[in-house]
This record gives sequence, structure tokens and C-alpha cells, in this order.
Amino acid sequence: MSNQNIPGLLLTGIIATLIAGTLDALAAIYILAAGQAKMVFQYIAAGAIGREAAFLGGNRSILIGVVFHYLITAIFTLFFFILYQREALLRRNAGVVAFIYGTLMWVVMNFLVLPVSKLKLDINKFTFKGTITGIAILIICVALPIVLARYWYENKRKAA
Repeated sequence: MSNQNIPGLLLTGIIATLIAGTLDALAAIYILAAGQAKMVFQYIAAGAIGREAAFLGGNRSILIGVVFHYLITAIFTLFFFILYQREALLRRNAGVVAFIYGTLMWVVMNFLVLPVSKLKLDINKFTFKGTITGIAILIICVALPIVLARYWYENKRKAA
């Protein structure tokens, strides 16, 4: 990361995380959970503390869910920002890159992260509609803002 304004890149990453995390949360709340924000964040918390503890935990479990949600988004943001620096192919077409990265996020979450969580999900019970909806949300609400933020930072840096 030579010649880069690290504080500027860090701030861009934080803003990208907040935008992507918020858009993803809003999509989960309004598309997947019929407006039930509490349920969305308790479900996220259940991955760490178990279903019973999360759904009986009140505001504490909601806060745990919010923290884990943004932490996971920050990890995906950091990973992309690092990859962007190392792989020239990622600097070509934001839409294609977001499509691929969003799909990759869905695969990582559903086949690596969730199976080791305390949710005990059966990966054999995915539906086509649920899969497409989940991937679309990740592409549009998470991957695209992360990719565009990194592109924006790079273009701003080159213009300076």
C-alpha cells in the first residue's frame, strides 16, 4: 500500500462498511422480515449465542446482533479493499465485480460461516427464491457500495 493515504483509505472503508451494513440491514428488515428489525438482529445474534439466548435476550441480544452484523460487513470490506490493491482485474467493471463479490459473499456466509454458527442451519433446505433473493441483496446492498467506495477512493487519489 505504498503511496496511499492510509487515513483516507481507512475512512473510506469505515464509510463503506456503514453504508453497506445499513443497506443490508434495511433489506433484511423490509424484504426478508416484514419490517421486524428486532427479529433480524436477534437472528444474527443467535449465530453467536444460540437461538434461545438470542430470542429471550431482549435489547442485549439485539445489540449483539447489530455488532456482529457490522463486524461481518467490515471484514468483507477490508477483504475487498486488500484484494483491490493486489488484483488489477478488480479495477475494471464495478458492476461485474460487485456481482461476483456479492455472490462470493453469499457462498462464504452460507457454506462457511453459518454452518459453524450456533444456528444449526440445514444447507439442504435452501430454496431457489431464497437463494436468488439473498444473493441479490448482497450484490446490490453490500458488494456494490463496497466496490464503488473503493473505486471512488482510487479515483479521488489519482485526481489529487
